Amino acid sequence: MLSPLRSAEATLVTAAIRDITARKTAAAILLQKVEELKRSNEELEQFASIASHDLQEPLRMVASYTQLLSRRYKGKLDSDADEFIAFAVDGASRMQRLIQDLLAYSRVGTRGSNLHDVSSEDALRQALLNLRGSIEESGALVTHDPLPAVSADETQLIQLFQKPRRNAIK
Repeated sequence: MLSPLRSAEATLVTAAIRDITARKTAAAILLQKVEELKRSNEELEQFASIASHDLQEPLRMVASYTQLLSRRYKGKLDSDADEFIAFAVDGASRMQRLIQDLLAYSRVGTRGSNLHDVSSEDALRQALLNLRGSIEESGALVTHDPLPAVSADETQLIQLFQKPRRNAIK
């Protein structure tokens, strides 16, 4: 740093030298850590979304069958069996709410990944595969016309196909 000092006789210059290597190193490390944290958060959001989607259907089937057991065998077995089935039904219901909350959390701030060409047919096929249990149980028939390839985030496109169909099946 240079600072001029003016006087009537002359202009003098004072110089100060400070080593900022430690500050620059710390700033570089901080920037690196921020990038690592950002990447990690993106991976966690994606994992939460995928995990919640993948867990919903098998859990729905478990909940459905435990409710069926409850309706069919309530009072026909001993009181312990009725209580165990009720625990299973309650546990499955609570787990469904937790998974739905996880899915909602994963969508907060979802920006999607980089867009690339995606087969809408493949995305719809995956959405229907995720809903297979619900479709079979309800007897729903899902039809569609040929779909184009689009520039999209594949996970979000699957969700776009899956959610309205899940609601329609319900």
